Amino acid sequence: MKNTLKSLVFGGLVAGALLASTTPVFARDYWHWSREHNRWDHRADLRTDYHDLEEAKRQLERDRSHHASRQTVRSDEARIRDIDHDINADRR
Repeated sequence: MKNTLKSLVFGGLVAGALLASTTPVFARDYWHWSREHNRWDHRADLRTDYHDLEEAKRQLERDRSHHASRQTVRSDEARIRDIDHDINADRR
């Protein structure tokens, strides 16, 4: 009984210490920020979109040089248009 009580008290202290150390993480509340004001995410999205655009252009050139089917070339061109549209939407 005595060991069980000690274990419960010690476990409670450890659990409390762990919860107390995570409090600053949960305290960050950016509810008042709109999506447009979060510049870091916005910049990361743009970098990803530009990277995807370059890859899509390389894939289109590869498919053209290897005489891929018209359907494949059309889908590559559609992907480039979609990424362009995403970039333009992110800039607004």
